[in-house]
Amino acid sequence: MADDSTAQDRQLLREYSEQTRNTSATRLLGELLRHLDHAAFQRTAGASGGTTRHLGQGQYAISYARPDGMSHSDHVAVLVHELTHVAVDAAYGSDMLNFPTPALSDADRDRVRDETPGREEDFQNARLRGVAANQRDAFVDLVLHNVRQLVRELPGSGLPAERQRTMRTKLVDHAQARPYHEYDGVLSHLLVWCDLDGADRASAFCLSLTAMVNQAADWRAAGAVTVPRRRRGLLRRLGGVFGKLARGFRR
Repeated sequence: MADDSTAQDRQLLREYSEQTRNTSATRLLGELLRHLDHAAFQRTAGASGGTTRHLGQGQYAISYARPDGMSHSDHVAVLVHELTHVAVDAAYGSDMLNFPTPALSDADRDRVRDETPGREEDFQNARLRGVAANQRDAFVDLVLHNVRQLVRELPGSGLPAERQRTMRTKLVDHAQARPYHEYDGVLSHLLVWCDLDGADRASAFCLSLTAMVNQAADWRAAGAVTVPRRRRGLLRRLGGVFGKLARGFRR
């Protein structure tokens, strides 16, 4: 039986799904709610942040900070963000990486587990090593391009200055800094903020964000990520350099 926080958070997400009039949010919640009964939610002390762990057998544990005074939109957004990680894992079977990766053999999993017990990101790192460098760089290029576009368009979103600051931090410190892990979740997070905090839906920012959210949802539905041909010039070089930095960050 679910504990109180799990039952309350599941109900909060169901209510949001019923109340929102944002078609992209409706579509996203339709996807996420299919996984809702496989996730247990636990509220922890702290100012912010969340963690999603796969417990095996299709069951997940989501823990997140819920400080006093947490707004309704912040609460819903973090739940949607973390449940997006579950949807990513279900779509790609990728240890919650944002695109399909070759599966690890049982022997490789045992080796990683013995080397660094308890560090789930090491399983992700091991899987990333099985992906061709040009594919990794193409994905990073895409994330860099999209983050830069959203940051550039954010001032015209119609959102309050404080919300814009938190959005920019989420884009730069999460999606850009950890593209393999956070891209889909951050897009979902921002969509909820736009929906519940009164963004101008006709703004360039909201239109771009909606297109990116829908693209990521299309990829998950297909079980495959299709990125444009790598851009040449500065962005391409930045993608290659940033890919190395991102991999180093996870070690």
